[in-house]
Amino acid sequence: MRAGITMAALLLATISVRPAAACSMMRGYKVPTNLELAATADTIVIAQVDGERKGKDAFGGVVLATPVTLLKGAVLPPRIEIDGAHLSDSPDMIFRNDPRELRRPNPGALIGGCVRYIFPTDARLLLFLKHDDAGKLVPYRSSFSRDAEDVTGPEALWAKAVREYVAIAALPKPKQRKAMEARVAALNATGDVDDAAIAADLKVELSHRRLPPFD
Repeated sequence: MRAGITMAALLLATISVRPAAACSMMRGYKVPTNLELAATADTIVIAQVDGERKGKDAFGGVVLATPVTLLKGAVLPPRIEIDGAHLSDSPDMIFRNDPRELRRPNPGALIGGCVRYIFPTDARLLLFLKHDDAGKLVPYRSSFSRDAEDVTGPEALWAKAVREYVAIAALPKPKQRKAMEARVAALNATGDVDDAAIAADLKVELSHRRLPPFD
């Protein structure tokens, strides 16, 4: 994996990067946790990538995706546009995330503009959406975060974990900690490997640790 990241970094270094596309964090920036992502989003969906509009450079394109599953929100949006992104089938330019990972972002979020912006042509993504100033639902992008991870469908581990966080985020803040503690106990009691992985991630959330790569 490290070799792949190095190769992608070298390839990206040959691209003329616009200043607006460069990654620059404000002092004190914190990567959103899983609970914070679920709480911040107005709508959360699983969407199938199915097209793109080419831009003048690597950061000027738009990746198009059709939502297929609603995880949070009232209505499934008809279409999603991921600005500043493009599609690729080159193994040197795209990264598939570990389906068992619940904290680290896709490696593509650690290069270029510090959000994942190169997607496979067959990607199925779990996306966090927010209304922009015009009221349009657009992807919520945050540097180094899990805002655009691959999933196989609604029963993927990451999708299951996000549903847990959506339910917790809907509670008043004073009740969230007890709810997470209760879910940790309940999930660990089932004997299911996915439930155990989600329980472990909830314990990380309870600890207030922002685990690697950026703590």
